[in-house]
Amino acid sequence: MGRIRDAVVTGARAVRRIPIPSTVTHQALREARSPLPPGHVLKTHAIEHEMIGRTRTVWLDEHRSENGLIVFLHGGAYVSGPFSSDWAWLSRQVDALGCAGLMIDYRNAPDHQHPVGRDDVEAALGALAADGRLDGRPWALAGQHSGGGLAFVIARRLREQGDIPAPSALIAMSPWLDLELSNAGITETDQADPVHERRLLRDAARRYAGRTPLEDPDLSPLNASLEGLPPVHLSVGMRDLFLSEVRVAKLQLEENDADLHYREISGRLGLQLIPRRGEDIERLHREQAELLTSALGTTA
Repeated sequence: MGRIRDAVVTGARAVRRIPIPSTVTHQALREARSPLPPGHVLKTHAIEHEMIGRTRTVWLDEHRSENGLIVFLHGGAYVSGPFSSDWAWLSRQVDALGCAGLMIDYRNAPDHQHPVGRDDVEAALGALAADGRLDGRPWALAGQHSGGGLAFVIARRLREQGDIPAPSALIAMSPWLDLELSNAGITETDQADPVHERRLLRDAARRYAGRTPLEDPDLSPLNASLEGLPPVHLSVGMRDLFLSEVRVAKLQLEENDADLHYREISGRLGLQLIPRRGEDIERLHREQAELLTSALGTTA
């Protein structure tokens, strides 16, 4: 029985490492995309679609924008998204704080390469500022996975440029901060080796980056200074591939005396296509809502 068990275990490990064609994985991600809010979000909020330049955006309760605004950048490894989990998070926070939410559906690879995604977000924010929709109104920038990494990039660039009012808070959930995946080989995720996810992300990074080096700070914000950012809530799952790089970001933020709120939760948080539930997630959402309440001046 021992030999049979060992053979089964060895075979299972080998199967886990069989390369999955990138066309299959990326097609699966694209099919999971939810460009329209799911039914429960449609029932809860006033939904408005707005094209800002070439960028598609979706408002949740824009009429509440005087109470503050949460701008959300979806996940999807720069090749897909938004997903149901993105809509669920934004809906929950907008409902709890009584403010407005804006999903920026920035364009993705392979049809659009860097810096299109970054430029889409900046163009949308620039248009809002030009229209006076950010004047005197506190707003927060949030994102998860690739959107979390992009949120760090945008926050840093807004700090440097000064043309658009800076966000009052930055919420990043399992952000992809290093497109080189130079920290992904450090096995801290319960000795798990998510080899298929690593392959998918490396391929996605190449598709999105195009001719831009992956170490460019506008692709890998971990390579830029993290000082001068607004209050940050940073979270990651202990089985996420990004755990190591998020911990590096935490240390950098602490070294720069950032106003940092940090949370590691059990299991996975990154690249969740559907909303995750459980006590850890509930606590995380409460902590995020507390920072947003303080930043936006609302009453949760």
